[in-house]
Amino acid sequence: MTDDQLNDEQRAALEKFKTKYGKNWKLVLAEKWWTGADAAEPDGHLLRQIRNRLGPEWLASYDY
Repeated sequence: MTDDQLNDEQRAALEKFKTKYGKNWKLVLAEKWWTGADAAEPDGHLLRQIRNRLGPEWLASYDY
């Protein structure tokens, strides 16, 4: 899957998250999705939109 499924705001939120958490960002995001801690992140609502729309399977297969 590609990031063409993301809108511009979601893509930007994901890029910020990746920059903040570095090489383990996918693991961190998956954990935050699982625990609900994504809500406390800047742009947390956008990260949650990605989870609700595309899901953890998308994140695992996402090639960045």
